[in-house]
Amino acid sequence: MSAFQSLTVTKDGFAFDFATGENFMLNRCGQLILQRLQHGETQQQIVQFLCHRFDITPGMAERDVADFCQQLKTLGLTGDN
Repeated sequence: MSAFQSLTVTKDGFAFDFATGENFMLNRCGQLILQRLQHGETQQQIVQFLCHRFDITPGMAERDVADFCQQLKTLGLTGDN
C-alpha cells in the first residue's frame, strides 16, 4: 500500500487530506490501522496486532483490515486505484 504523505490524523480521529481538502473521522481501530499502514506494515502484520490488541479472531481482524483498506482505495487515499 502506498504512503499517505498528504493525510494527517489527530488524536481524536479527525483525518485531513491536504492533497484534496477532504476530511474524515476514524474510530480507534481505523486510527491504529492507518497509523500502521503509514509506518509500512503489511496487512498481515496489522491483523496480528489487532488480534493481540483487541482479543479478536484472525478472521474478524482480516475483514476489518480488508474493509478499511478498500475504503481507503475507494476514497483515493492509497495511490493504487
